[in-house]
Amino acid sequence: MLTQEKDGVKGFLPGSWWVFVATGLWRPRSWKSPFLVYLYQGFSIFTIFLVYTFTTTSILGIIANHGGIAAVMSDFLLLSFIACCGKSINMIVCRDTIIDVIDTLQRDPCMPRDAVEEDIQFKREHFVWINTLIYGILTEVTAMMVSVGSLLQHPEEGELPFNTWLPYYHDSGFGYRFAYGQQIISIWFSASMAVAYDTAVPGMMMEICAKLDVLKYRLVNFRTLLETSDTVGAYVSERKLVAECVKCHLIILRLAETINDVFNAVVFLQYSLSTLLICVSIYNLANTNIMSSEGSGIILYLGCMLMEIFILCAAGNELTLVSESISDAIYEMDWTELNGSTIQSLILIMTRTTHPIVFKCGSIVDMSLESFKSLVKLSYSTFNLLQQTSA
Repeated sequence: MLTQEKDGVKGFLPGSWWVFVATGLWRPRSWKSPFLVYLYQGFSIFTIFLVYTFTTTSILGIIANHGGIAAVMSDFLLLSFIACCGKSINMIVCRDTIIDVIDTLQRDPCMPRDAVEEDIQFKREHFVWINTLIYGILTEVTAMMVSVGSLLQHPEEGELPFNTWLPYYHDSGFGYRFAYGQQIISIWFSASMAVAYDTAVPGMMMEICAKLDVLKYRLVNFRTLLETSDTVGAYVSERKLVAECVKCHLIILRLAETINDVFNAVVFLQYSLSTLLICVSIYNLANTNIMSSEGSGIILYLGCMLMEIFILCAAGNELTLVSESISDAIYEMDWTELNGSTIQSLILIMTRTTHPIVFKCGSIVDMSLESFKSLVKLSYSTFNLLQQTSA
C-alpha cells in the first residue's frame, strides 16, 4: 500500500496531487510557515491569472475578429481552457471539503487492517496510478505538439498559436515574443491542471471502490474475523464487528455523495464540452493532412478527449457495480449462524444497496459506460450536421 502521510499528497493519489502542487492548485498541508504559505499563494495567483488571462484574451480575439463559428472551430482548444478555468477554481474553493474526504478515507474504519485488505487497496491504487501515468503522458505530449508544433511550422513574426486580443502591441519585437511565450506557458499549465483534475476525480471514485472492496472482504470473512477478535465474549464481538461494518458503509455512502456534490458541476461542464470537442476535432481532422504536425496534434488531442471522458465514465460504472455487489457479499457469508439483531443490521445494509451509488454530472447524466457511448453517438451526429452545414 502507498505510504500514508498527513500531507494528503504521497498517501492519497500521489500522481494527481503532486501535479496539483506543481500547478499552484494545492498547497501542501505540511507547509505551516507563513513565508511558505504566502509564497505559494503568490504562485497560485500567478498560475490562475495566467490561465484565466489567456482564456479571456482568446475569447476576446474571436469576438474582435468576428470569426463566429468558424473561428471557434479553428481554435477549438479554447473550449478546453474554459473547462480548465472551472477545474482550477473548483479545487481551490472546495479545498476544505476535499481535505475532509481525504482524512476520512485515511482513518479507521475505512483504512485496511491486515495484509489482505492492504493488497485490495493497493490493486485499486495501482490501477489509478497506471491511468494517471498514461493519461498524463498523452496530454503532455499533446501540449508539446500544440506548442512546439507551431514553432516547427516557422510562423511569421506577429503570428501567434491562438487568435487573441491583447491590450499592447504584439506584432513584432519584444511584445510578440512576450505574447508567444505567455501562450506557450499557459498551454502547459492548463494541460497539467487538466491531467491532475481529470485523474483525481475518477481516482477518488476508485478509492471509494477500494473501501467497498474492503467492506465486502470483511463481510464475506465475518466468521473468521470474529474468531481473531480480541473482544471478550462472542456476542459482544459480533455486535462490535457488525456495527463497524454498518458504520463503514454509511461513511462510504456519505463520502461518495460528498465527492459527487463537489465535482458534479465541473464534470458536467467537461462532459458537455467534450461532446462538441470530439466532433469538432473529427471535423478538423477530416479537412487536415493527417501526416502534418497539425494533423498529428488533432489526433493526439482527440485521444486525450476520448480517454478523459472514458476514465470518468468507467470509474462511475465500476463504482455503481461494486456498490451493488455488497448485497451479494452479505448473502455469501455464514449469516444463518448469527444472532437476530446482527442479521437485522445486515438486512439494513442489503436494503440500502438496492439504491446503488451513482455518480452524476450536473445531476442529469449518470457516469457509466452507457453515457460514454451516448456521448460518442451524439458527437458523431453533431459531426454529420457540421459537414452538411459546411457542404
